[in-house]
Amino acid sequence: MTDRRLDSQASLTAQINAAQRAAESMQPARRRLVTDPFARHFVSHPLLRLLLSHRLLARAGLHALDHLYGGLHAHIALRFRYTADAYQNASADGMDQVVLLGAGFDSTGLRNAPSMTTYEVDAPATQLVKRAVVDRHFASSSSQIRWIACDFERNSLHTSLTEAGFDPARRSLIIWLGVSFYLTRDAIELTLTNLAALCAPGSKLVLDYGEPGIVDGTSRWRGSRRGTRLVARFGEPYRTGFTRTQLNELLRAKGFLVRDHVGLTELVERYAPSPWCSTDNWPGIATAERVCAR
Repeated sequence: MTDRRLDSQASLTAQINAAQRAAESMQPARRRLVTDPFARHFVSHPLLRLLLSHRLLARAGLHALDHLYGGLHAHIALRFRYTADAYQNASADGMDQVVLLGAGFDSTGLRNAPSMTTYEVDAPATQLVKRAVVDRHFASSSSQIRWIACDFERNSLHTSLTEAGFDPARRSLIIWLGVSFYLTRDAIELTLTNLAALCAPGSKLVLDYGEPGIVDGTSRWRGSRRGTRLVARFGEPYRTGFTRTQLNELLRAKGFLVRDHVGLTELVERYAPSPWCSTDNWPGIATAERVCAR
């Protein structure tokens, strides 16, 4: 595989996602899609920092982003709420391990219940930046985080997790957001194979994805086509997309039974029936349960 931007630099798309959550958190409660008080600390790009300097600038930035890349912001914001529900349900159900695959600047590990251990798995360059921010601002909240540097295209997830203390005998919650878009199909299948071996029956997997047209820019959604060109310019191109049926079949083949699967329009109906932003229906998110092998 050729050299990639992520081999040497933290993910810019992950930082933009954090900026979106931070900007949304600054908006009035009556229109706000999500609240994430941790997100702004992971934003260092000067332009993004400027947008976060005032609520009106943040709103203008979000509207411009939404105009250009319809559906992206609603998905970024509402998948946060979807996974927050999954986390709450897992904790209430007695799970005490959560794994963030391609954690980026996700703040789940900073809102942990004391009984929950978080395994943050990510590319080394991005994780190095995140750890520095966490150590500087949230050291008291990070005692239950286990940091695992892992490249899904090159390293064994099974080895990385077990060496960090992950217990395959206990049920766990796996959160895999904003990653399948950027991986090859082979890497996705290998990761799912590793997860099937690692996850005890009853474990839950939450993952999101984009439609197949995100890869070659043939989506019927104009904002999605623009997004394809944008991430390619960032050096983080989309590599894989799925239809709902394709993802369900892949998960079933790997030993996971889909329990919930929603496109963006359904996600909006669940969490924000009257959103201020576009709901172009090109991304989706699913929850699957690890089932016993027959």
